[in-house]
Amino acid sequence: MNLIFEKIREILHNSYSIHYDQIELETNFELELGMDSREFFEIIVDFEKAFNINIFLDDLSEIITIKDAVQYIEKKIEIRENNNNL
Repeated sequence: MNLIFEKIREILHNSYSIHYDQIELETNFELELGMDSREFFEIIVDFEKAFNINIFLDDLSEIITIKDAVQYIEKKIEIRENNNNL
């Protein structure tokens, strides 16, 4: 499995007591995990810290499922690594 997905699962399980079997790529943060906007924002901050990235507020509407979060984080890491290689 993807290392980013595994780290997200770890964060959700350890920090938010969400069972591993509830955390799949298709899982919707709001509908399936019942997260309100405050909880979602807290998770976003946790993701920023864990992956050493910045997630822009304007981009939050793109992150609906865990798969969306994985893909967004992958892009941010790729951009960071490309900038470091310049």
